[in-house]
Amino acid sequence: MKNSKEVLLILYLNMIQLVACSDKALVQTSSAKAFWWSTLSPNIVISNNEFYVKPCESITRVINQNGVKTANIILKVPPRLFTNCQYNRTNQLQYDGQYLTFNMCRTAMGAGGCNTERFRSTDFIHFEEYIGITWLNSEQYEAWRIVGSKSSKADSITKVTQG
Repeated sequence: MKNSKEVLLILYLNMIQLVACSDKALVQTSSAKAFWWSTLSPNIVISNNEFYVKPCESITRVINQNGVKTANIILKVPPRLFTNCQYNRTNQLQYDGQYLTFNMCRTAMGAGGCNTERFRSTDFIHFEEYIGITWLNSEQYEAWRIVGSKSSKADSITKVTQG
């Protein structure tokens, strides 16, 4: 009897020959799989842009040009260790004419309450995350830094208006 490597090689080649000569396709084609957002109503529509929130995960921008839809994930929410996202709480997307703002709620494991995280963008591509309040010349400002930045300094500030 031949050694086991030769026997395995012959079996393998026979299997390939059977598959190659078969008149049935191994993979059946089916209709294209629908995108997760395709059956939903957009959270916000701005011009020909539709925005969909995948709670606690991402924001998807769908551009509709002459009936052809192109989708891009424009924000992947950064993970936070030892936190749990609250799906049914604040996963809100808002647009005020200047900023597209996303609010979401996270709870630290073992703690109560909700820590609302905010992200914003003016161009739907580059996002900033809210890092707190700062003061400049005795006036209150919101501090924002670019998502993914490791700096503790704000990249931009917005004056807080009372009213």
